[in-house]
Amino acid sequence: MSRPCDGRAARGWTEWCNANPHVVSLAAGAFAGTTSETLLFPLDCLKTRLQSRRGFYESGGFRGVYRGVGTAICAAAPASAIFFSTYEMAKSALTPYNQTDSVLGYCGIGLVSSIAGELAAGVYRVPMDLVKQRQQAGQVQSFKELARGVRSTHGSVFFASYVASFMRDITHSSLQFPMYEYLKLALARWQRATSPEECLPTWQAASCGSVAGIISAFFTTPLDLLRTRLNLRGSTGVASTRLSAGSLLYEECADVYSHRGVRGFFAGGSCRAAWMGLGGFIFLGSFEL
Repeated sequence: MSRPCDGRAARGWTEWCNANPHVVSLAAGAFAGTTSETLLFPLDCLKTRLQSRRGFYESGGFRGVYRGVGTAICAAAPASAIFFSTYEMAKSALTPYNQTDSVLGYCGIGLVSSIAGELAAGVYRVPMDLVKQRQQAGQVQSFKELARGVRSTHGSVFFASYVASFMRDITHSSLQFPMYEYLKLALARWQRATSPEECLPTWQAASCGSVAGIISAFFTTPLDLLRTRLNLRGSTGVASTRLSAGSLLYEECADVYSHRGVRGFFAGGSCRAAWMGLGGFIFLGSFEL
């Protein structure tokens, strides 16, 4: 007796989803971001400690790898929702202009859409990441101490962190999402399918996201290192009140190179690549459901 009602409910839900694609993108992005952030947080924490100026073990080593996870979750859901809703809106708006249905046009739409998504999400994500990373590195022990440290951080440090974060996120998305869309398209064509959105199983689309995440994460590790060191800078006693954002970025680059050479810019790269690879599978796989 309940099957006709179940069928009507399923059809009603499908019709609602088709009529509200941006709301679905918002919810899917929030769910995907929260899931990947929670499950893979230890890798993110280890990466932060490897990149810290104080060193891995002095920043906590392998202890308390879920320190700051609450802040990360609070940041992940809204930031991911903002990113994916913006990404899908931009992608929907630009798709009609790809009249030749070319691979280059398909990847270009992914590139522009991902940049728009990162610019929108970064406004909320950057200050939350600063708080999270200071917790991960063990430089604050209470909320009162955390609030005092953030309040005393000079504006140039915040702005330099914004610049480094936007450079990292835009570069990462400019590599990951066109690559992700290209891999899906190439796989769909190899399987003689007409559209990756309609014909690829979720696990295959998620695998494309994983491969794209690993490659883009490795190449953007130097920018991620600069962002981490800037976020931790205000609580390490390093003088910065007289330096502009550009000078801060230059000083961090010079300090890394003078102590560890080019290899120093890739500190934490393995954790970041693993985090983004697994995160790409979970994040984009959840979004494809």
